[in-house]
Amino acid sequence: MNVTSRLTALAVCGGLLAGVAAGSGRAGAADQPPIVIGTTISQTGSYAEDAKYALQGYQLWVNQQNAKGGLLGRKIELKYYDDASDPATAVTQYQKLVQQDKVALLVGPYSSAITAAVANVAEQNKMPMISPEVSSVAPFKRGLKWVFQGQAQSTRYVAGAIDIAKQNGYKKIAVTGEDTAFPRSIAQAIPDLAKEAGLEIVFNELYPHNASDYTAIAQKIKQANPDAVFGISYFPDSIGLLRALKQANVTPKELFFAVGPTEPNFGKEAGKDADGVLSTTNWSANLKTADNGDFTKAFQAMFKSNPDYHSAANYAALQVLAAAINKNKSLDADKIREFMATTKVPTVMGTYEVDSSGIQVGYNSLTLQWQGGSQYVVWPASYQQKKPQLPFPAWTR
Repeated sequence: MNVTSRLTALAVCGGLLAGVAAGSGRAGAADQPPIVIGTTISQTGSYAEDAKYALQGYQLWVNQQNAKGGLLGRKIELKYYDDASDPATAVTQYQKLVQQDKVALLVGPYSSAITAAVANVAEQNKMPMISPEVSSVAPFKRGLKWVFQGQAQSTRYVAGAIDIAKQNGYKKIAVTGEDTAFPRSIAQAIPDLAKEAGLEIVFNELYPHNASDYTAIAQKIKQANPDAVFGISYFPDSIGLLRALKQANVTPKELFFAVGPTEPNFGKEAGKDADGVLSTTNWSANLKTADNGDFTKAFQAMFKSNPDYHSAANYAALQVLAAAINKNKSLDADKIREFMATTKVPTVMGTYEVDSSGIQVGYNSLTLQWQGGSQYVVWPASYQQKKPQLPFPAWTR
């Protein structure tokens, strides 16, 4: 065999070996274990209705990302436990996710109260955790380094309701809600916001977590005779308060519940009594945000229902996490933490951005109202689908 023939043979062998190596590499990547993301979700307990939509936001993103090949050439698995709407249970489960399940990444649970409890697990294990369901800024006052807020600040939730009250000349407001982290954070912010708007708080009392009877609260509100009632309430207590207020024949000109009425099932559960109820939302299908139209259509196709802002927030949280991983081309915790702390990321919720404490400064809140059995954004004017219908029709229907 001459020199030319020997070189040709070597080149062919080299090409074959390279092909085998490349094939082995591809097979190796495909055979790698999935990247496991850990969390808890309130599948039972008082937060279950709202948390259902939060979980679906996570699930949709994982499903879509796996269809694209996952992250870093590996599939993604979402591992979650039912925390039963209980902070102590969630802490135990997050410890299990880290210590026993050895998850690669953490994302936040549902509710400010549960997030505040499990934040210590992320901190102690130095695992970055974006938390799309913590609207209270209180946990971040503890000097957290590894936890980041993926939701609009709770103090922004009532801005629309207060502005609407001011615009309509209402003067007296009553405030109530569950005595846990999220409602407390709003209730504590309302006095300053109300004073600035020229409103007087004539009643301000919270009720226990998992309360089931709102008769006494409704009677006290009736005695206070407010122009507007602000209930900082989740889904079950929003329904309970609505029924108790009706039973007591409380007739405010404006009725606002913080998050319960954002759920599509609120209209089904409350029936005609839902009409006129105001609520807060941090997302709308009409927002011109990154991939929002595709997100809404994909959610409807997968779950045969419309998303709510919890779905959008949790989906957005994984958009941010993926951006951090793709930017750094690794699962390195320090690099992901640095990215989340310093980088603006376009998401379906708007532009993710946090301050030096990890508090969200990029996302905003909208105000919606039930009208004719459907939800419409009524504030601010720049996003308004319909004008707010006031006064609240109360129980004359």
